[in-house]
Amino acid sequence: MDRNGQLTFSDDPLLLGVNETYELIEKGEFAAAVNKVDSLMSRNPEYPGLTEAYRTAKFWSNRTGEVRRLEKGKQVADFMMTQWEVFKKYAAEKGLSGTNAFKAAMRYVFFTASENYKVAFQGQESTADNFDLLLNLGLCFLTLGEHKRTIETLEYARSSYRSSPRLLAILGEAYYHAQEIPKSLLLFREAFFLNPSEIDMNLLTCKPITDLAAIVAAKKPDAIDAREWIPVYGHTEDMFYVKRQLNSQQVETIKREIYSLEKNFQSMGPEKARGTNIVPRLVNKYLWMLDYYEFQHYDFDNIREIRSRLLQIDKGLFEEYFKRAKNPPR
Repeated sequence: MDRNGQLTFSDDPLLLGVNETYELIEKGEFAAAVNKVDSLMSRNPEYPGLTEAYRTAKFWSNRTGEVRRLEKGKQVADFMMTQWEVFKKYAAEKGLSGTNAFKAAMRYVFFTASENYKVAFQGQESTADNFDLLLNLGLCFLTLGEHKRTIETLEYARSSYRSSPRLLAILGEAYYHAQEIPKSLLLFREAFFLNPSEIDMNLLTCKPITDLAAIVAAKKPDAIDAREWIPVYGHTEDMFYVKRQLNSQQVETIKREIYSLEKNFQSMGPEKARGTNIVPRLVNKYLWMLDYYEFQHYDFDNIREIRSRLLQIDKGLFEEYFKRAKNPPR
């Protein structure tokens, strides 16, 4: 309808056509999407969104034949995930990232992958394979914004198979977006304690983690692996404030890990050790024991000894932290 001489969006045939193209991409009807864009370009090749839609539809149309040849289940799912990584690089080069066409393709790819991972999981017998399938399925759900289904899938994986830092981090991300913040923070703390190097930071967009990443970048710009310092600053900035009680076996395990890390630290010397991940890992273990002796099994002497050791390892960080910390020992 013409209003004051201007065409409204709802009556713009090109806009309606572009939106139809996005719907075709999301459904996986890429050849039809390419044809639709061709017809729209013949009318106005400069119309916003057409180039992005064409390149996106063409990329995935070129892979349709391969998908049809593959066996439904893990083969298709893995192919989609692998090609998604290729597409992300292509999208970055061509300026497609974050566009409506990109988002439509993302929904198609991850929905298709999730459906095929479900098929694969139902037909698998190997426990190890099942764990990997469930982890990938959870990642698909997370990418689609299906946080409840992410939680259901990964909690099942965690209870039936094993935990892993990658799984716990993805689960923490899902709980955060599901507004279950305490569970999220606990899972992140556990994940980064187990092994920060296994965590894919590109999957984590929630504010506590992005804030911590920014803090680490500012305060430890020379870190070999910034992920290793996330749990340290999670403690000192009081962002990983949700904690569980340790049992005696876990306490002994942490003590053994501290002993091993200290041996490596001493054999290398402080300067050389700072060029490795030994320092943040040692500090993180000490912080867990500090929590244990402060809040679970109070021991003044151990608290004082750990604080003294932390000051020796990183005086700049812990002098400031202990000044801010509540109820310091006297």
